[in-house]
Amino acid sequence: MTATPDAAPGPADVVAAHRLIKDLFSPRPWCYWRELFLSGSAAWAALLVAILSESPALMTAAGSLAVLFWYRNAAMIHELTHQGTTAIPGFHRAWNLVIGLAWMLPSVMYEGVHNGHHKKTTYGTANDPEYLPLAGKPWAIVRYLAFSIVIFPALLARFLLGAPLSWLVLPLRRFLIRSASSYAINLGYQRTMSAAERRRLVRWECAILVAWWPPIALTLAGELPWKWLACWYAVFTIVLFVNRVRMLTAHHFALDGRLPVNHLDQFADSVDMPAGWWAELWAPLGMRFHALHHLFPTLPFHSLRPAYERLVGKLPADSFYHGSTGRGLFSSLKAIATGAKSHPEHNAVEYRNGIAHE
Repeated sequence: MTATPDAAPGPADVVAAHRLIKDLFSPRPWCYWRELFLSGSAAWAALLVAILSESPALMTAAGSLAVLFWYRNAAMIHELTHQGTTAIPGFHRAWNLVIGLAWMLPSVMYEGVHNGHHKKTTYGTANDPEYLPLAGKPWAIVRYLAFSIVIFPALLARFLLGAPLSWLVLPLRRFLIRSASSYAINLGYQRTMSAAERRRLVRWECAILVAWWPPIALTLAGELPWKWLACWYAVFTIVLFVNRVRMLTAHHFALDGRLPVNHLDQFADSVDMPAGWWAELWAPLGMRFHALHHLFPTLPFHSLRPAYERLVGKLPADSFYHGSTGRGLFSSLKAIATGAKSHPEHNAVEYRNGIAHE
């Protein structure tokens, strides 16, 4: 049983935690560029080997590495939303060119969206792009995971057919902006774009058309084998599936949006999953420290683990922070499927009121 503070945690507790890690908030640009160069090169190399290989064993091995490295690279989009373009000059555009184009996920589809997952007024509600009331609903979880299968063909249709057609058909354009221009798990989420965001979206739609239509056209004409598209679909879909599994461990997904959710409520509804070295495979770039991320959203990925270790080591045993650590990947998945607790202080409102759980 984990100790719970006699008094509900408040802003002073957050300030005390911040004081312990205040030197970790500045992003180190070289960490970002190193990640893009090494993981990006490995991702493209592994994918090409998988496509060109005639050996099933080599293709499987290369495909597995492609999944690993494309996952790391795609996950970097989360960092782009929290670190401004001036903090890491040139990195946002470089990531979009190296990864975003191939992934059909330009960062404009996440920047301006993800902040709705952190706002007090929208977290856990129907206006939260990354939250669904999944706890205790196994069939809803199955549908949520199975949706990974259709995302790749849906993106092909959205960008290669829908985008150019929407430039001529205004109702279609409004639909794409509202319901098909956001990286979100909540299919009911509706986006409102600023004029600047719409211009950015059009530029990246053009870039995706230029990058994707030639190989697709050559494949349809029989000049390129279908294998490259099948390999890319497999890698893409497995990455999305693993990421969706990872997201199931990030929160308790038990809120229904009817109660106000403050900063500490968000933290209490989120989970840290240190889980040893292998957690870096299924939750890379610090994503396994999700409660810490909701407590301090601007901590760069390279600071999350040292910040977690410092807080766990230096905060008193009865600190509110110690209730954030989950029991592991499979325990968390079982907990969300059954609606049980995945760590002692699982309910945001109860935790705020200082109620201890077994």
